Amino acid sequence: MGHIGTTGRITEESTEHAMLQALGALLKVELVPRTLLLPGNLRVEVEGIDAAESVLVQLVPYLGEARSTHRMGALADMFKLTWLRGVLPTRPRLVICVAEPQARFFTPASWPLSAARAQQVDIYVFRADGSLELLTA
Repeated sequence: MGHIGTTGRITEESTEHAMLQALGALLKVELVPRTLLLPGNLRVEVEGIDAAESVLVQLVPYLGEARSTHRMGALADMFKLTWLRGVLPTRPRLVICVAEPQARFFTPASWPLSAARAQQVDIYVFRADGSLELLTA
């Protein structure tokens, strides 16, 4: 079982890796997990980043029943990404990719989807067939 990226947290056989592969193909970049070293000796892990640091990705890969803890995790990820955009000189594109069961938290009438649009965070749903759907279009 091989790991991708430098964090050692995502395996090649995982849903997370499939999500990163699909997003990378769509966005035409190679995405890997990495720990960023920031001023003040801060270390911040991101689940997907390209070599140019032009795209940052966080994943919500849970395939089981959607729970409020998953929604709160996605919202915390959105907060982390918007903070990182202000810290990194590259002003990267921000992406959260959720597994299909978690998409129920990002409906057109939901405040999390409205917040993502307002903060310019792209929300993609990773479907069971491996396809992606952009919710913030």
